Amino acid sequence: MGAWGEKRARRGLSRNKAIDPGEIPQVRRALFAAAALVGLAMAVLVGRLWYLQVLHGEEFRLLSENNRVRLVDVPPSRGLIFDCKRRLLADNRPTFTLVAVPEDVPDWDLLTRRLHALIGITPQEVADARKAARGAPPFKAMRLRSNLDRDQLANLETFQYELPGVKVMVEYRRAYLAAKETAHVIGYLGEINAEELKKAPRELYRMGDYVGRDGLERSRDRVLHGARGVRQVEVDAVGRELKVLSDKPERPGHDLILTLDLDLQKAAAVGMGQQVGAVVALNPKNGQVLCMYSAPSFDQNSFVLGMSGAQWQALSKDPMHPLKHRAISGVYPPGSTYKIITSAAGLSEGVINKDTLYFCSGQMSLGRRTYKCWAHKRGGHGSVNLHKALRESCDVYYYRVGKSLGVDRLAKYARAFGLGRASGVPLPHESSGLIPDSAWKRKRFGEPWQEGETLSVAIGQGFNLTTPLQLARMVAVVANGGRLVTPTLVAAVVRPDGGEPVPEPPGMISRTPVSDEHLKLIHEGLVAVVNEPHGTASRARVKGVTVAGKTGTAQVVALKFERKKGEETPWRFRDHALFVAYAPAEDPEIAVSVVIEHGGHGGSDAAPVAQRVLATYFHGPQPLPEDEAAKAVEAAGRPAGQGTTGQPAAPEAEGVDGD
Repeated sequence: MGAWGEKRARRGLSRNKAIDPGEIPQVRRALFAAAALVGLAMAVLVGRLWYLQVLHGEEFRLLSENNRVRLVDVPPSRGLIFDCKRRLLADNRPTFTLVAVPEDVPDWDLLTRRLHALIGITPQEVADARKAARGAPPFKAMRLRSNLDRDQLANLETFQYELPGVKVMVEYRRAYLAAKETAHVIGYLGEINAEELKKAPRELYRMGDYVGRDGLERSRDRVLHGARGVRQVEVDAVGRELKVLSDKPERPGHDLILTLDLDLQKAAAVGMGQQVGAVVALNPKNGQVLCMYSAPSFDQNSFVLGMSGAQWQALSKDPMHPLKHRAISGVYPPGSTYKIITSAAGLSEGVINKDTLYFCSGQMSLGRRTYKCWAHKRGGHGSVNLHKALRESCDVYYYRVGKSLGVDRLAKYARAFGLGRASGVPLPHESSGLIPDSAWKRKRFGEPWQEGETLSVAIGQGFNLTTPLQLARMVAVVANGGRLVTPTLVAAVVRPDGGEPVPEPPGMISRTPVSDEHLKLIHEGLVAVVNEPHGTASRARVKGVTVAGKTGTAQVVALKFERKKGEETPWRFRDHALFVAYAPAEDPEIAVSVVIEHGGHGGSDAAPVAQRVLATYFHGPQPLPEDEAAKAVEAAGRPAGQGTTGQPAAPEAEGVDGD
């Protein structure tokens, strides 16, 4: 082939050569974009795999395992509570609760309709339950309704396969066996709230648990609560348990054996009847509380079973305040029971001795004011020494002793006998009361103390405020020879694994600054109050037992108001009736205080209540008199009229004690 032919052949080959797409700029850019997109997708995939398998691998592994295996929380059963004779006061009873596991419920609307048709659960109940469970793990059961009855259980069992995610759990709820007699001491339970849950130990408490709301249920909640258990179970696709894989049982709470005697609680309830007030009984030797009853009372079981809004409003707004624990938080002028203090102060400070005589004409003048004795209508008590003054509760005698002492020395001995400060009883909401002195008035009112105010204080009126528990401690000082005891309510704790009860440590005991000789003189006067002619508390006598005591009648309003109203005095303006006692006088075993709000007189109204408690202590439960049978049906009723806890009378109130 010639030169021309070779040249043409090369030109032909050049025309037939394939074109490289990469050499085209547009194609090159498209390829780069596709490669970048693929690379980005691979990066996202790798990142997601790293997130799932490395960063949160353990968490998602557990969640995946939970589709088959679940840990079921097992709350502990609460410790039981017994009285001093091992009679059960607070028990645990099985109850059935409907719960739902949110992640096993495919359709909440459908489930709600089915539950409404079967057992009457409303959409609002379901909505409230889901709201309360918000933030909880989806595999955690949430409570829909408690205390299911037999018919509801039967319906749920019959249609269980149409209720995915729903099951019935057996729980134990508190049951109070002597509800009204022990309501204020034992207290009651309530469901833990979110704020409490934040402060509570996670290993002990969960949402839905019940905790103590008042009384010993509250102050001993950790002891009674117990430790949680856990059960590992295998479940199917709709959350039904197939078998138990492992089980760590819960540890029940510790049991409490109280110092309370149920017989005395019942005696106090019968004695109080429809009256308002409190009864307290102590062992004067060691401070153990034998009886602590507040009237009116309430049924603690209502809080456990649940009450409607209307029921709660009726209870909380009741003008008689049944939820108030009057034995420790009700404050009252001590009336003439305070004359024990005035006697101790006068003897210890050398103002009087057993032979000191004052003449009572029925009244005493100080400045422009006249202070009357309760016996002024009959011309007074005549010549009075300490023994007669205590026996007949002569106000004029104690006006003169108080005037010589002054308020500050009176306050010193009142505090030494436990007045004006909390006793230390292991219960919430205890009041300290009030014992006034000159410094207190200057700080409170910016005014100096007046001598006339001392006369009122000397007979337990004026600014004085005490609780029934404080009055029981006060008289126990005379009973035990001068020792101030700290009240205790728990005698022993029983561990859930059995064994002997572990005794609680005794309460603290301190000595009062009053000699044995002076206490003996006061003791003899208190014996005379109950057992000698003209004593103001003859109605406190117990067959075969020597009782010592002191009556008191505390004003709520001025006498001129009472005289004006006469028999029509409204209930809330009537006098408080008080009585303190101990027995047997030779070797006291029990000290008692009774306060009846607006109840009349200490000797005629409060002393019989103490007599029933003392007679029960020494001779066993007393037969029910016919005139008290109606009261026992509803031990915590209410008197006619309305009223509130007594307020201090005017600082210069006159003596109104009597029998």
